Amino acid sequence: MTETAIASPVDHVSAPTRIAGAEQLAADIKSEIRQVTSDRIENLGVVLTGTHVILEGFCSTFHAFQLAQHAAMRIVEDLMIVDNQIEVC
Repeated sequence: MTETAIASPVDHVSAPTRIAGAEQLAADIKSEIRQVTSDRIENLGVVLTGTHVILEGFCSTFHAFQLAQHAAMRIVEDLMIVDNQIEVC
């Protein structure tokens, strides 16, 4: 019998490349949120976990809150869950 090698779906991207990619994704999300909300989110923070995008900060309207949510969702599409922890005060 002959042996067949099965290619595994292992990600061959190095850790520094993945970190740089995550940092770029966070920067892209932050930039998009600032643009669509006209910079109405104070202390905007974007935290990436393995499966979630966590939005942090403060705003004065639910409209800005919702705009931030949808901007992040547009960037990550269905690849990650967006957890909007922006406080409306």
